[in-house]
Amino acid sequence: MSESSFNAGPLPADDTAGDAEQRRHRLFAVADQLRLAGRGTEALRVLAAEIAANRSGDRQRAQLLGRLTQIAALEQPSVALAGLRGALHQRLDARSRSTVLAMVAAIAARTGHPDADALLRDAGTAHAASGDHSSARHLALGRAARSLSHGDLPGAHAVLAALDPDAWAARKDAASIRAERILVQLGLGRHQDARSGTDETASPDTPASSRLTALDCLRMVAVGELPEAGALAVTTLDSGAVDISQEVRALLVAVIAEVRYRRGDHDAARGVLGRCLTERQWPDSTMWTSALCVAVRDPALSEPASLLNRVVADLHRSVRPLLPVPQFGPRLVRAAVAAGDARAARRVTELVELVATRTPVPLWHALAAQTRGLLDRDPDALRSAVDGLRTTAASPALADALLDLANAAGLRPVEAWDAAHEAAALYARIGAPGDQSIADRRCVELAATGHRLPSVDESLRRGMLTLTPAEERVAEMLAAGATKKEAAGSLFVSFHTVDTQLRSVYHKLGIHNRMQLVRAWDRYKATIA
Repeated sequence: MSESSFNAGPLPADDTAGDAEQRRHRLFAVADQLRLAGRGTEALRVLAAEIAANRSGDRQRAQLLGRLTQIAALEQPSVALAGLRGALHQRLDARSRSTVLAMVAAIAARTGHPDADALLRDAGTAHAASGDHSSARHLALGRAARSLSHGDLPGAHAVLAALDPDAWAARKDAASIRAERILVQLGLGRHQDARSGTDETASPDTPASSRLTALDCLRMVAVGELPEAGALAVTTLDSGAVDISQEVRALLVAVIAEVRYRRGDHDAARGVLGRCLTERQWPDSTMWTSALCVAVRDPALSEPASLLNRVVADLHRSVRPLLPVPQFGPRLVRAAVAAGDARAARRVTELVELVATRTPVPLWHALAAQTRGLLDRDPDALRSAVDGLRTTAASPALADALLDLANAAGLRPVEAWDAAHEAAALYARIGAPGDQSIADRRCVELAATGHRLPSVDESLRRGMLTLTPAEERVAEMLAAGATKKEAAGSLFVSFHTVDTQLRSVYHKLGIHNRMQLVRAWDRYKATIA
């Protein structure tokens, strides 16, 4: 269907409500076809023209504004901004104009636009004059987005707390409100709260509902549920749904690549990341920053300096991509140090420290210590990072920090071996065999130095002390003769969970099979009897 096939002229004076409803359906079909044809700006213009015509009252106006919001959310920032700014040139009523202006300000704030503050002020003035509830929600989302772009998570949390996504009037924006709240929870390290938020039902016909799925994938990457994150991201990306925005696609690509790299499937990860390496102009480049944070770990993809420069430039506009996945900040510094780019390493470290200053929670204090430790090659800062990350649920970030400590210059070989061994065990537990092999190699390197390392019994004791309560229960049951299926039933967990925990137990104890587990368990119990 082409735009010209839709009659945008005035309806007859005696038009019925049924005719108006048919017209709205035809209009929405035209807008959708234009968007799918890559003509998103025109789709937004068609909807804006109908809003300006104001043919059928407030209910129809609200529905048109809702579809305008949906299409803007599906488009790249440059297209959405162009289309919405074009809509402002229409003869919109005051309430519609204030809503569209708030939408423009929110997109500008998300991407770190230099005019974001001015646009938010203009949107605030327009809202004060119109008093429209829709513009109030978009204005609040814009103000929260501005706080997030500057690393002020408490400020964003305060703004979003005033919004009620369960209110009937907010139903069209409910998923967007929940998505921003979940992003804030992830940034604050409140991963269980974020999980609860994604479990809430969102309207299935809104683009923001797919953002909830992408954010849940990021949560799983942050806490170390890697197999689950990868499977959900692949399923969502391969679903062929037309309501998945470019931003969500980019986030899912980042998740899939992150999981594959950690599993050691580098070729598969490179294949997924192929699209994100294309040079893009700002603000559209901001959608792919998370994927580039994954790509910088692989020098085989392109020149590290080129990727780092692109990432750092966009992060200086908005630190939003660093917030949901704790390991991204230290990874950028690690890659910059490895590439000899001291300037990039320093700039990222300063950004992480800025977030830690504005968001004084244990997670960001630890990440700031880790990035500073990497930049200054300071083992004390890395020790502080490890201690801080132990208090969080960010298992992959903790494992990375342990490996950073194991690689620190001047560290005693025994302490370095302990850190590398613990990192390898943690990588095994979260399903990251690729990273586990790197930590194992570091253990071998340290063992080859000739320094005294822990004896077999001492290593067993240390390994036992690193078992989590859940791992210890699994080890005890399996050492006593239970099968993995029986253990799963008794502990009320899945077979997959028991299998993952058992692999972690094997690695922590330095064993490889059930018979060795029985002997190790008996020997350990004898030493503490």
